[in-house]
Amino acid sequence: MYNSATEPSGADPKVIAVTDTRTAPWVLVVDDDAELRETLGRMLESISYRASCVADASAAIAAVKEAEPDIIITDIYMPAGDGFELLNWMRQQEIAIPVIAISGSSRTLSNRARYDPLQMAQQLGAVAVLEKPFRQSTLAETIDRVLAKRGVPPRG
Repeated sequence: MYNSATEPSGADPKVIAVTDTRTAPWVLVVDDDAELRETLGRMLESISYRASCVADASAAIAAVKEAEPDIIITDIYMPAGDGFELLNWMRQQEIAIPVIAISGSSRTLSNRARYDPLQMAQQLGAVAVLEKPFRQSTLAETIDRVLAKRGVPPRG
C-alpha cells in the first residue's frame, strides 16, 4: 500500500517511496508538484507498478546513479532542475532508460514561444510524451507499450 511515511530516517524529503513487490516494473516519477507526485505514485501502485517519486532533475539523477528504474516519467518544467536537464544528462551519460515526458504547459507555451516542449523532449530522447491532464488508462498503455519494446515483463 502507498505510504509516504515509509521513507528511511534521514531520507531526502523530496523522495516518496511506494512499496510494492520487487518483481513489478519500477517507475521513477519526477515532478515538482507534490500532490501530483503522490497521485501518480498511488495510481502506479494501483495498476501493479513499483514507484519512486522525486521533486526535480537533480534528485532523479541521484536516484538513477543509485539504481536504474525500468522507466522514468518526468515533468518538463520544474523550478529546481527540469526534465530537459534530466534528458540532457541521460544523453551525455548514454543512459538508455526510457523516458515519458509529461507537461501541462505545452499548449500555452508553444503559442508564445513557438515551440512545443513535448516535441523538444522527444528530440532530446523521450520515447513518449503525454500532455497533462491525462487518463490513467492512457498512462498505463503508454508505460506498457514502452516497457514491452524493452522486453520488460508485463505488470502483474
